[in-house]
Amino acid sequence: MTTGKTFAYIRVSSKEQNEARQVNTMQDLGVHERDIFTDKLSGKNTDRPQYQALKAVLREGDTVIFDSITRMSRNMNDIKAEYKYFIDNGISLQFVHEPMLNTHATAGVTKNEDVLQRAISDIILTLLSAFAEKERTDIRERQAEGIAAAKRKGKRLGHPTLTYYTLTLNQKELFNEQYKRWKGGKQTATRTMDNVGMKKTTFYKVVSEYESLIGGDFGH
Repeated sequence: MTTGKTFAYIRVSSKEQNEARQVNTMQDLGVHERDIFTDKLSGKNTDRPQYQALKAVLREGDTVIFDSITRMSRNMNDIKAEYKYFIDNGISLQFVHEPMLNTHATAGVTKNEDVLQRAISDIILTLLSAFAEKERTDIRERQAEGIAAAKRKGKRLGHPTLTYYTLTLNQKELFNEQYKRWKGGKQTATRTMDNVGMKKTTFYKVVSEYESLIGGDFGH
């Protein structure tokens, strides 16, 4: 039997969030950059361009890796329906943070054992998908409360101008790491921009500032 290809799917909820950790995880697992599909959209449903594009290229015997079940969706019914879709179409699933939900070949497993395993997986899937949906509801409530509180205090909502000098320590560490991977030929400029969560104009401005500090020597 021919072994299928391995793909990865990554999702963050907004353009401001950074997917670099998930990307690095997938690359460490051996997934090629061209086989990683990324959406920067809410998990309220599965109507996401790259997710649907991934499903369109999948064939029986392929494998899809998710960082977590929540990257597939944050809607309980959608998660259960998508999970069943992949199984019914012969697509193996791997979840970095919920390996108990990984699907695999059942050769050598008796019919009764297979039924029991599926029953246990269904129970776990239902519980985790319910938690995923509740967490999304809680996040939305906290965001609404935060916005309302900021408005009451008269705070101006929005994002300050981004420069290398205004990055936090963690953001600088991430940028420095991604910059070295880019300059070392390990990834494209576009992937680097996505990983650090910057638009093209901002990215090259920050690069210029960074290089002026290090004298263009990205080895330090």
